[in-house]
Amino acid sequence: MSKPSVAIIGSGWAGFILSQRLSLAKFDVTVISPVRTIQYTPLLASAACGLFNFRLAEEPVRRKHRTDVKYYKAVAEAIDFDKRLIQCKSATQVGGDEPQLFEVKYDKICIAPGCDIQDFGTPGAEEHALFLRTTNDARLIQQRILEILDKASLPNVSEAEQRDILSIRIVGGGAIGIEAAAEIFDLWNEDLRFLFPRLDGKFSITIHDVAPQILSTFDSRLGEYATQSLKGKHVDLKTSSHIQSVEPGAINTKEEGRIPYGLLLWATGNKASSLVEKLEVKKPEKGLLRILTDNYLRVLRRDGSSIENVYALGDAADIDGQSLPTLAEVALQKGEYLSDTLNQDGAVDTKPFAYKQRALLAYLGRHDGIIGGKEDWTGVSAWLAWRSGTLGWTRSWRRKIMISISWLFVWIAGRDIARY
Repeated sequence: MSKPSVAIIGSGWAGFILSQRLSLAKFDVTVISPVRTIQYTPLLASAACGLFNFRLAEEPVRRKHRTDVKYYKAVAEAIDFDKRLIQCKSATQVGGDEPQLFEVKYDKICIAPGCDIQDFGTPGAEEHALFLRTTNDARLIQQRILEILDKASLPNVSEAEQRDILSIRIVGGGAIGIEAAAEIFDLWNEDLRFLFPRLDGKFSITIHDVAPQILSTFDSRLGEYATQSLKGKHVDLKTSSHIQSVEPGAINTKEEGRIPYGLLLWATGNKASSLVEKLEVKKPEKGLLRILTDNYLRVLRRDGSSIENVYALGDAADIDGQSLPTLAEVALQKGEYLSDTLNQDGAVDTKPFAYKQRALLAYLGRHDGIIGGKEDWTGVSAWLAWRSGTLGWTRSWRRKIMISISWLFVWIAGRDIARY
């Protein structure tokens, strides 16, 4: 007798966990995603700044011990819930071929395509800013840092031009933007300024955020601690800053007009993927457009009834009446819950999903950090907890060991990026 087929859309935290935990003895598992790896987003800033190899910040969907899992490098364009069909478009690029269209049938479907980058429709942002969602993004950031240093080192560049070229601007005062600023600060102060002594004092980091305070998901006391810590490192914080447009080498703000940059990192929030926008399901009336589910992660129709064998999780989904943030931890826990539920064949005693709140962590640079949870921590102890938590995100011992070895070599001999 053939096994029921389970289609998983997405290879992020939720989709990847499902692909690795679903029983292959019970299900034929197919993963549809334009990215063949899970991107360990909390590790990307560290990888960009040379603490370890980029490859350690991702994990492949295809595994030697799970070769029965089928993976299609494609984008899910539409879903027909009645016919149980997924319409897909290939995301492969070989010899300039046009994308191929194909369909995938399923018995059960888990929708976890994640979210797209929210640029708020700012003209020029998509074309000129860098982002931090994938290892390729991290590579581009590393290369841009090296390029602006090389450009500022040329003999015909004035001191004023050097300051403009070496201006790092980060849009977004959440954890991603703050940790990127912290890692870049460490990279410059621990390694690069010794290789570029004539540029010392001209390298600057500025964080722009439309909100009145950074790290709004943390308690206000921790947010204030982070503010003072970053200011002590000469990281300029421009809160209540409204960016109206982006052009090559400059941003235009409502408050200050045209401001130059050498590297612009866009680290703002999320917006719904095109697939989520198309689906005829229940969605919230306000805020981020997400698929609404019941407490068992079953997708809801517009009338509030659940759709049989259709589940949604990750950043693209939320539980109706129980809004949860778009965090990796939420997606991970939902992936573990749903894989266990499906492996148990939907046992009648299955309990509804309950999110277990974990501590919020953020790194602030120079062995400083904050932790918000049952107890609030700051300083070196928070940094040590953040550093150990870095290893906790990886799903294989191979990567945990290799990251630890990389840290040791950085401590002994400095970062690889400083050798290029």
